[in-house]
This record gives sequence, C-alpha cells and structure tokens, in this order.
Amino acid sequence: MGTILRNFFAVLLGLAVAMAIITFGITLNDNWIEYDYSRFPYEHWNRVIKYAARTPEIRDEFFLALLFSNGVGAIFGGLVTAIIVPKAKKAYAVFVGFILFLIALGDVIFTAYHPTWYEISILPVLFFFSWLGGLVTDLVSKKLAQLK
Repeated sequence: MGTILRNFFAVLLGLAVAMAIITFGITLNDNWIEYDYSRFPYEHWNRVIKYAARTPEIRDEFFLALLFSNGVGAIFGGLVTAIIVPKAKKAYAVFVGFILFLIALGDVIFTAYHPTWYEISILPVLFFFSWLGGLVTDLVSKKLAQLK
C-alpha cells in the first residue's frame, strides 16, 4: 500500500511541477493576458486563448511559448516523478506526459483559436520530453549505483 501511495503522490507532484512551469511560461509577457489573472490564468482560459489569438504575430508568440513551456514542464515533471518512484521510472514519467497530453487535448477540443501547428505538435512534445526526463533520472540513478 505504501508503494501505491508513493507513486500516486509522485505523479501528482510531477504534474504540479509541470503546471507551475507552464503557468510561468505563459505569464512572461503581459501582452498575452488582458486582465489581472492573480498568477492563475486557467480560471478564464477561454478569454486568455481568445485574447492571445487576436493577431497572428501575438498568437504565434503565445502558442510557441506555450509549446516550449509544455516541453520544459514535461521534462521537469517527468524528472520529479522519476526521482520519487522506486521502479519503472520512465513509465511513470511518460504517464505524467500522457496526463498532460489529456489536459492539452481537452484544451484543444473545448477551446477554439488554437493554430493547427500547435494542435499537431503537442503530442510528440509532451511524450518525448516527459520520457526524456525519466531517461535522465534513470541514467543518473544507474550511474550512481555503479559508483557505489
């Protein structure tokens, strides 16, 4: 029972780290969000997307920053998860990427104004970078085990 809870909290913590990085990435430019969001822009996400898509230049900047922060968030979310779980580090890291993909897929389905290139590229970015986070943790832990 202890391992199940440990893995569950590892996935939750990995998702929290990823969401914090993604939130930071999309709030870097004040021109992307029109209102006082109090550091949590997801409560009015439809307004954020609509406002960010008002011109092609701002839309491309915003979604490129969103895609980049998704990749960085997936790496660090996968890293945190893989550090905490005792076994199957890459699998749990990819699981975090899968959950992030489901969130992004819901965003694309239920919110308009996403560019097509973003919709196509979100799946490989999230899976690859979350797997990469798990791979780095796995390789480092194996190297440390060899040194001991």
